[in-house]
Amino acid sequence: MNPASALRALAGAVWLACAWPAAASDQGTAAARIDGAPLLAFSVESSWRMARAADPAVQRGATLDALIANRLLAGAARKRFGEAVLSAGQRVGFARDVSIDDQLASTLRTLYGSEMEQDLRRLPGAGLDSLLHPQAVSDAALDTVFGKPGALRLDLDLDSAQLAQADRLVLLRFALPHGGDGSITLGDVVRRQNVQGRVALFARERDFMLRQARVQVAARYVLDWSRRRFGADAVADLRRVLADQGDAQAMLRLHGVGDDQHAGSRLLDQLASQVSPAQVRDWYRRHREDFVRIERVRARHIRLPDEATAQKVAAALAAGTDFATLARRHSVAQDAAAGGALGWVRHQGRPDWLAQLLFAQAEGQVSPPVRTPAGPYAQAPWEIVLVEQRVLGYQEANSESVRYVASRALARETAAAQLTALRAELLRKARIDIATAGGGPA
Repeated sequence: MNPASALRALAGAVWLACAWPAAASDQGTAAARIDGAPLLAFSVESSWRMARAADPAVQRGATLDALIANRLLAGAARKRFGEAVLSAGQRVGFARDVSIDDQLASTLRTLYGSEMEQDLRRLPGAGLDSLLHPQAVSDAALDTVFGKPGALRLDLDLDSAQLAQADRLVLLRFALPHGGDGSITLGDVVRRQNVQGRVALFARERDFMLRQARVQVAARYVLDWSRRRFGADAVADLRRVLADQGDAQAMLRLHGVGDDQHAGSRLLDQLASQVSPAQVRDWYRRHREDFVRIERVRARHIRLPDEATAQKVAAALAAGTDFATLARRHSVAQDAAAGGALGWVRHQGRPDWLAQLLFAQAEGQVSPPVRTPAGPYAQAPWEIVLVEQRVLGYQEANSESVRYVASRALARETAAAQLTALRAELLRKARIDIATAGGGPA
């Protein structure tokens, strides 16, 4: 089984033939239990609606399959790798909890935003802004958190004393319709920033601070509205589903699923380092056609003293004038008398600049004029080349590039096999109960 199908196979294996209701009236009921822990109908319904936005043909059962698979894989991933490793490739610079919270608010807003807007229009100001009250924060107060402006800093992190001071500085007070009064402090904003956000904070960008505070109030409103509508347990379960999804995807990335050949992964690096030379040679024999390269070319060139002359000669070549004739007439290279003939140029070692140009050129086509490498203000000649014939060969089996590609490919194969074995183990050990139409386990 190829690695890309591992998660799909895991999901398909856990779907039991049952009459789970098409629409659960109580979103707080369990659609399934995984080792006794509930997966609520609200999470399945919300996830299904999100999936249908991308693919209208997706079935509710397939969504349930995926959520169960994510739960099993995520649990195994957290146990084996830890949250720090799993979150390393997600939303760079944001704390894991911040990323999950933002995804939860965004999901709820996407699915139920129109109903939330109707609720907001009933407010006195017909919107959330009428409930917000920005607070003034002095420059001196900001100095206690970020230090004096212009001070040299080696990082953008705050120590515990600075964070405690930030927690005392209120940027925004609010009063949600059914959630009581509250406030957003500078500490709240600091904790929910990536590197770019912290740069803006240390630069004392007050508009940015206030915008971030407003974003947090909006997210709190979304969560408050959703908890009142569906229940706190349902919202918490959806948050867990989103965390499972992120961790399961991270697990797949670590095993090389979904990334390109050169994507970094500590697991793949470790497996690649264990590949033996004999394994590389065997892999190379099976994939030799992937390493076709230009072995040698027979070529001519015309070296011109400046761009103006080079463009003039290029125009003559485009008009059909013989390449060798123009080389004898205009080239300043020592081989001009031979019509610019370079003979056979072999691909070996580190090709010089002219050889690299030749190997990049299509057979039988005249290149445009190319300036030889030199400083921007240096006097440098220009080259026009013609590859008359090229001979293909294969990269050597013991070359570093072959070793790298082969070891990475073999590492991905090993990782995929490990993922398949893990899938089988998870299925063997898990106890999965799917709710029937009457609400009990299947």
